[in-house]
Amino acid sequence: MNRRHFIGSLASAGAAPAFATAAENEGSSGSEKNSLKVLSPPVVQNPTESSFSVSWMVSGTASGWVEWGTSEALGQVSRPAHHGLMGLSQYALAARVSGIPKDAEIFYRVVTVPIHYKSAYSIERGVPLVGEIRRLRLPCADAASCSMVVVNDTHDRNETIAALSQRVADLDPDALLWNGDAANTFDDPVQVARICLTPGQDPQHAAAGGWASTRPLFFTLGNHDARGQSARMLPEVLTPWPLTAGDPDGLAPTPQGAGRYCFTKRMGPLAIVCLDTGEDKPDSRDVWGGMAAYEPYRESQKEWLIKALQAPEIAKAPYLLTFCHIPLRGRPGDNDGMGETGYAGFSGFGQQLWMQTLVDAGCQMILSGHTHRSRIDEPSDAFPLYQVVGGGPQLDRARLIRIHAERHELQVIIEDVQGQERERVMLYPRTV
Repeated sequence: MNRRHFIGSLASAGAAPAFATAAENEGSSGSEKNSLKVLSPPVVQNPTESSFSVSWMVSGTASGWVEWGTSEALGQVSRPAHHGLMGLSQYALAARVSGIPKDAEIFYRVVTVPIHYKSAYSIERGVPLVGEIRRLRLPCADAASCSMVVVNDTHDRNETIAALSQRVADLDPDALLWNGDAANTFDDPVQVARICLTPGQDPQHAAAGGWASTRPLFFTLGNHDARGQSARMLPEVLTPWPLTAGDPDGLAPTPQGAGRYCFTKRMGPLAIVCLDTGEDKPDSRDVWGGMAAYEPYRESQKEWLIKALQAPEIAKAPYLLTFCHIPLRGRPGDNDGMGETGYAGFSGFGQQLWMQTLVDAGCQMILSGHTHRSRIDEPSDAFPLYQVVGGGPQLDRARLIRIHAERHELQVIIEDVQGQERERVMLYPRTV
């Protein structure tokens, strides 16, 4: 059944009788605490075999939670809280769902509650806004096949994002990977939430639609995503992966950013590793005003990467692909981003730290963006793996990369926003 049709049928069936729906509340003219709106569809992120995160945008001070279950009856609740405090935000909420049975189909909805603080002992709750029930299946390591779609360098271009979102909906992949540079710069928290959470929304209904509401989103940070005073708020919207025992210091040094943006994931025959290439100039450059610390951060990822690639589900996968925003291989004359002039055409820092580890682990392809011009670099003696670079933010340069992995072969297809194939690469299982 088509996912979008299914969502509509559940919502109209009145699966949430306890509360008024978001649509009913959006047009109300009540008090401040009841005028809240939900401004984006939910965005599913950071999926494991038994958990995932959900984020959504709101128009004012609110708290909320996720109701979920293995049928439309739901029955389970995940409430975001830390150190005894329920989550509260003026622009975006996020919750982590855990305890999902193996390979289960999931049904979920977000509930948003307006909150008005009069004083420390006088806190008023408004009428909860209950979203649609949506159906979700998380990628499974045991699956015989998997499909992914990759986009990059959207740079807050509405026309390009709308075209890519429609193509994602048409293809209906198991997962979507956004390979960096969602923004030009993040100048305020509301902008962070809008850019990151609204792609694919229904133009007529802000909380409907969504390109990652019925499939998970994987996100790799681009250099532009690190720019602007509010870039530090990104973990509250596009949540990082939970830290695990043995993760090195330097991946998430503050409570606000407690988690990491480097991660691995097994989906059927495919294993992916995602790395954060950081900025495109050295930390010492004057433009950063002493506020950049990417060089030790990339060093920490090297330590993490060596261990992550040794995990059996990654090491034994038939296919291994790496995703990072800035390419790790350059063309003749490209700036490596390590000097005192210009900016990186490829990440010399990342190449020095990570490339040999990836080659030794049998990585077959690196997929990147950053250059705004799509290309494929063939394997060479120096770099015995493919590199696929995606397109740019302009509608005529934008590219969508389709990945379909079966046990006997993996296809990587680069297409434009009209769905016309431009290039294709075939991979075959590794000897592991």
